[in-house]
Amino acid sequence: MNVSKKVCLALFAILALGLASCASTPEPLRITMEAQDIMWSLHEIQAKVNQPVELTIKNTGALDHDIVIEELGVDLLLSPGDVEIVNFTVDHAGTIEFICSIPGHEEAGMVGHIIISE
Repeated sequence: MNVSKKVCLALFAILALGLASCASTPEPLRITMEAQDIMWSLHEIQAKVNQPVELTIKNTGALDHDIVIEELGVDLLLSPGDVEIVNFTVDHAGTIEFICSIPGHEEAGMVGHIIISE
């Protein structure tokens, strides 16, 4: 085999490996959710296993709210007008709950789910 064929085969192998790694990494999911009085603008977020998620939470209401995602170790307080960004990646399929734990808010419906699928 001559040198030019070896170089072409090596370049092809590198390209194939690069494409394979791109195909196995899901695109990042960027979501914006609002905490309003007294509700979330989203009650369900869907992502894939190992997909990076950037969740922007805005408090557009007149009350304090927090977001608690116990399984991910998230507990953030947002005063009116605050914006917080949470980044996470989940390595298994399943459903993860998020709530506002301010007294009475969860009971009023500030509950949602992050659904992670294969």
